[in-house]
Amino acid sequence: MRFPFIVLLLCLLGCRDADGPAPPPEDVYATGKTEEERDRHVWQKPGLVIEVLGDIEEKVIADIGAGEGFFARRLAPLADRVIAVEIDQRWIDYLDTLRVTELPTSLQGRLETRLGLPDDPRLEDGEVNIVLFVNTLYLIDHPEDYLKKIRPALRSNGRVVIVDWKKEETALGPDPGDRIGLSELAHMLERAGFAVVSTDNTGLDYQYIMVAEKK
Repeated sequence: MRFPFIVLLLCLLGCRDADGPAPPPEDVYATGKTEEERDRHVWQKPGLVIEVLGDIEEKVIADIGAGEGFFARRLAPLADRVIAVEIDQRWIDYLDTLRVTELPTSLQGRLETRLGLPDDPRLEDGEVNIVLFVNTLYLIDHPEDYLKKIRPALRSNGRVVIVDWKKEETALGPDPGDRIGLSELAHMLERAGFAVVSTDNTGLDYQYIMVAEKK
């Protein structure tokens, strides 16, 4: 249904030229304008994932593998800043365009793009409070080494939130053999210098959510 997106668009356009900081649009969980994004909105349950992040009003979030900005553009109105990390310049260009077309002027500074490397997000030490991976970690060749690299970028009490495919046959997702199981991921995080604080294997249909804190 297109109505929620139209409401969001009108809200963003109405706030674009306003002076001072604008409040976030009422519907930050808008379903999107393409059929693919509307379908993903149903199974991805962005509201549930964003709630797991907790209070992010004054937090800096790194969205690793941000892609088309499914989460980055929803988080930008809520967080202090979102760093959308991608390894393909074409996605960076797309996200830069999305920033100026979908966010009001007063909020555009909250969404920053960062061209990373396949093995390095190029985050600065102590730059972020939360690192978010959604359907990304399993694609990284050496995920444990990558997790070790993001640890210095996290501030004190920083967290990593990983949303990835359950290691089982599901209606959506990659071959189960390419996925990272919960136990494997937990051990990986421990070795990388994190302590697992929560795991949710039921809230999402095809994915789990694991949260770990920097030791």
